[in-house]
Amino acid sequence: MFKGKVRVYVGVLLIVIAILAGVGGYFYQQFFLSDKFLPGVKIAGISVQGCSPEEVKQKLQSYLDNAYAIPIVFYADDYQFSTVMRDVCKQVNASQAVEKIFQEERDRDILSKITNLNGSREYDYSVPVSCDSAFKQEMLNTWNEILGQEAVDAELDMDPSQGLVVIPEVSGRTVDITATFKQIPSQWGGLEPIKAKITIIEQSPEVTAKDLEVMGELASYITWYKVAEIDRSHNLTRAANLINGSIVRPGKEFSFNKTVGPRTLATGFRDAPVIVGDTLEPGLGGGICQVSSTLYNACLLAGLDIVERHNHGLAVSYVPLGLDATVAYGASDFRFKNNTDYPVYIRVLAGGGKLSINIYGHLEYKKNIKTSHVVDEIIPFEYRDEIDPEIKTGESRVDHKGFPGYVVRSFRAYYDNAEQLISSEMLALDRYKPFDEITYVGPPGAEEIIDPLEPPVDGETDIEGDNQDEDQDSDIPEAEPEADNDGDPQIEGQPEDS
Repeated sequence: MFKGKVRVYVGVLLIVIAILAGVGGYFYQQFFLSDKFLPGVKIAGISVQGCSPEEVKQKLQSYLDNAYAIPIVFYADDYQFSTVMRDVCKQVNASQAVEKIFQEERDRDILSKITNLNGSREYDYSVPVSCDSAFKQEMLNTWNEILGQEAVDAELDMDPSQGLVVIPEVSGRTVDITATFKQIPSQWGGLEPIKAKITIIEQSPEVTAKDLEVMGELASYITWYKVAEIDRSHNLTRAANLINGSIVRPGKEFSFNKTVGPRTLATGFRDAPVIVGDTLEPGLGGGICQVSSTLYNACLLAGLDIVERHNHGLAVSYVPLGLDATVAYGASDFRFKNNTDYPVYIRVLAGGGKLSINIYGHLEYKKNIKTSHVVDEIIPFEYRDEIDPEIKTGESRVDHKGFPGYVVRSFRAYYDNAEQLISSEMLALDRYKPFDEITYVGPPGAEEIIDPLEPPVDGETDIEGDNQDEDQDSDIPEAEPEADNDGDPQIEGQPEDS
């Protein structure tokens, strides 16, 4: 009896195991080895249940071909721009998308598959919309030209009757391309014609009228030039115009070379004398060093920090010794830093032989500053004769006058309102080479041979005596240039530098 029951139980158990194995095999076949999509599965809103991957690829591609033609209208106020999804978005690789989704379906957990045999729950796999970055950039440029506006900083100007005046800023408008394209659907599926508003945002200027309302003149400096030197005056005026209106933000540096740019014929500069080493030679941009030197002195008097400055090889006449600033594009620059908490504005005017530079800033930074220099050494120049075969024998021509060199120290001193010295600093120790005076003479003639045994011919003088007279003449020293009240020698006829 007992054994009979055991056999029945074992038989039932084997039947159950067989049923479970069959059911398990069925589900394994259906859910893990099936080459069809299961019930409830969609791709981009398209039902794909019971379809093979190849059939789904065709379905998806057909949908996308139609979706690419969906119209899009971008608009702002009265402006409209019409296009289609094909131009806006990158095209989808339908084959790759379906293969990826089919693999994700196979990896889906078994419980979700078993409990959804009737397809009551939907599993909708999305196909992302990816906007074309090149199209976005093209639209940004186009729309900014039509709808945008550059912000204009507030400026200072000098009115002949009112003096310093503030020109208010103008707010700008720029397209927010990211916000605009966020209105494009992020995935394919169920798309309809799209209207997207072009998002415009306000662009604030860096400098406002409020920044400039407390502005005033911190310092000014004037130098003079010869209008008759046409090419040099042209270069000087061009550099002045390029600098005029410059605004240096707090803590920022101003670079003369970056502001003026390369000195070439293409940028509008001409040949004029420039200092090369210790000689004057024709060169593009001659004359602009007077602008950099004038600006240097204005910055000194305004109390600004000097970052880079170089002296000329030869002394120049338009600023005091030790207070010049030479520039050469790509080699020597003049740079200063705005060490105030407010913008600094530069005004440069050139005309009628007068170059004036005004530095404007917050009036709380206005200081009582004076500059000076001390000549430690005067280096005499030499007289040199050079033969010019085009000049007749016995004739000569002075090419240029000479002038001495100097060793100079320059200073900046700060005073209070009662003219009491607060502090002082040495700016630089500069050495200027002398400029030799050159006289071009004709080639020497044939030497006359005189027999020492014959008496001198009537009218001839004794050679030794002549030499003696010449030696006496040569011993007479050239008059030294007289010093002015500050001990600075007056140099007349000194050539102007670049």
